[in-house]
Amino acid sequence: MSIYGPNQVEELIIGNAVASETTLATFISTASDQEIKILSKDGAAPAAGVDFKLFQKTSGNAAKGLNYEFSDVIKASKVKEVILKTYVAETQKSVSVGAFAPLAADHTYAAEVRIYNDGGSLSPENFATVTGYYVSGASAPTAAAVQAGILASLNANLTKRGASEVTAVDGGADEIDIAGIAQEVVPGKITGRLIEFDVTAKVFNNTAVNHENIATNTVTETVANNPGVGTGKYAVNLEWFTKGYKYEAYRQTGFPADFTERVPVYGSGAGVYNVIHIKYADSRNSPTIEEQEKVLTILVDKGTDTLANNAQTNAVLDDLQTILGAANVPADLAIT
Repeated sequence: MSIYGPNQVEELIIGNAVASETTLATFISTASDQEIKILSKDGAAPAAGVDFKLFQKTSGNAAKGLNYEFSDVIKASKVKEVILKTYVAETQKSVSVGAFAPLAADHTYAAEVRIYNDGGSLSPENFATVTGYYVSGASAPTAAAVQAGILASLNANLTKRGASEVTAVDGGADEIDIAGIAQEVVPGKITGRLIEFDVTAKVFNNTAVNHENIATNTVTETVANNPGVGTGKYAVNLEWFTKGYKYEAYRQTGFPADFTERVPVYGSGAGVYNVIHIKYADSRNSPTIEEQEKVLTILVDKGTDTLANNAQTNAVLDDLQTILGAANVPADLAIT
């Protein structure tokens, strides 16, 4: 079983709009692809205190009954919490290195980038240091010459590593800007984690007996790393895990039957999602009574990150408010 979090079961439903249909039969027959709808477990419209399911229309084979997805039955009395998270874009860390000083003959200037989790180790104790150098000659260099020399050296060394981790560019005023590069995501293989790094400026007097760092320029973090909320990267990764539980618990062991991809996927790396988590419990059938913790995650694709596009998320919240009571569900999002 492949899941995120401590819950025994997590399901994921992804949609881009809420269907207008109010019964299961009409939803299956006339709803559009990627529309979702909360309905009572008997297929009727949502009602106060009634157990419910979430349905998603798909483009699957209608003749085989594969044109819709659905969640487990959620007992209204067993819902513990409804959590709403609005979309936040992923941002990459950016650092500005001020103009190097002092500017003098026979000095070594360096911008040192320490890249953590080197090689996908997932440990900050494993890191690689990539450095750009400039060494002045018999006369004092200009700030522009130091900047250009460090940039050329640093970019040459980054290129040797594939030039896929950070960028180093002219920041103006003889400064250097270093920023993380957004990482790709490959479901089940590459999670696309943010590049974590620190930058240190160094200046050494090559003629001094004590070769200590005498840099006086500042290193300023201008943008902080943020993995975001409801990103396409999150959707693709979470869907891969949850579909492993729902469709293929023993992945890639059914060859040749699984030679082609048979698990339907709906998440998009370009998606912009609001997130709704419904945390609930279910009584597990066993000789003793056991409460099985579960969560249903709903991703509502906004298309573009505008307030008006919160309307579809609000439609989901409205149905949940009808079933669970307004006091137990987050308030609607702003749409203007």
